Amino acid sequence: MKRFITCVLLVFPVLISVAPAFATPGIMKRFIAVYPAVAESQLATCRTCHMPVISSSLNGYAIALRDNGLDFKAIEGLDSDGDGRGNLEEISAKELPGSQAGADELFLFTARMGNVTFNHEAHSLDPAYGINGKCVTCHGENGFPRRFDDTVTLQKMAHEICKECHKNSGNENAPKQCRQCHIKN
Repeated sequence: MKRFITCVLLVFPVLISVAPAFATPGIMKRFIAVYPAVAESQLATCRTCHMPVISSSLNGYAIALRDNGLDFKAIEGLDSDGDGRGNLEEISAKELPGSQAGADELFLFTARMGNVTFNHEAHSLDPAYGINGKCVTCHGENGFPRRFDDTVTLQKMAHEICKECHKNSGNENAPKQCRQCHIKN
């Protein structure tokens, strides 16, 4: 019994020190408690801390928050997304402090056949897409890189991953023809 209690006492502090590193509804509740005006805005979603991913599934805002002991006030003056505006200024404007995108995470891929506009937020969070925040569905060892880099050609990978997902999604609205994604301007 004494050995068990010693083991629990040694492991318990480790569990407590690791716990704040994981996203929880409680962190969002704390965020909204500090900034109540954001409760019904785009900031009351996972993307406030998770898109675009920089490291460990976190964006610059979440990394700063983690590194400052989840003290929202301590990082208000920082510019976590490097857009020239402080976190508090963006939060007050109900804009994303961890992303240079003003709203949905839209990526524009140029192609000879026509440009593809990809709504990352909808694909990753909208239940209609069936991904439900599981990044590994598209990002991983054989998937897209977690950090967007417009100098990397993703055509072959996109055709394999996206076309397969659209075909097998079971969603009748999922584009299945080239011209449904590739739009000529």
